[in-house]
Amino acid sequence: MEEDIGLKKRKGDHHGEKGLQAGQETGEKVKRKRGRPPAEKLPPNPPELTRKLSTLVDMVTNYKDGLGRQISKGFVQLPSKKEVPEYYELIRKPVDFRRIRERVRNHKYRNVGDLEKDIFLLCHNAQTYNLEGSQIYEDSIVIKSVFESARQRIVTDEEQKEAVGATHSDNGGGAEDQFVPSTVKPLPVQLIKGNKEGRSRSTMVKRLHNDLDSDVDLEDNTPKDQG
Repeated sequence: MEEDIGLKKRKGDHHGEKGLQAGQETGEKVKRKRGRPPAEKLPPNPPELTRKLSTLVDMVTNYKDGLGRQISKGFVQLPSKKEVPEYYELIRKPVDFRRIRERVRNHKYRNVGDLEKDIFLLCHNAQTYNLEGSQIYEDSIVIKSVFESARQRIVTDEEQKEAVGATHSDNGGGAEDQFVPSTVKPLPVQLIKGNKEGRSRSTMVKRLHNDLDSDVDLEDNTPKDQG
């Protein structure tokens, strides 16, 4: 009788171990399913495209208005969700110049049109969250215009470069000319007088979009404005 009881206990323990192992295997499968799929590695862009994208970003971020103010500083890095949660509730696709530069380095943009979408999104976000007539709102309009001018300038310079190269080729010329992007002419600064509510919102907006990390320079080591 005791042997039968012992045999049943051993069988029961054996089934219990199987159940435990099955549960662990199921748990591991669930964990594997919940994990994120590995990030797709994109092939690197041609060096010429990467250079062109970097040049466009530099031309926009280095731009200064008629007063010598580098307007991109308010768009370098957004505050965190913890600091300004209401911004991320309203803006579904936040983007700043720090992320844009990372995407250029990581070959996320496959053409100039992809970069343009993010630049325009950055400007649209600023105009969506901020009060019309505020400094950051007006800066976003200028940034969009500067990008469009920079893109057109690069296209024009490349066309001229190709034309010169073709002429040199016909004449048996030597080395190709080095491409040097032209600077963007300063755009007029539009001054808008706001009402009392506008000035109050503008103050909050400037605090939001101010470069919170003032000790961190732009990646192109552009000197910061004083004052």
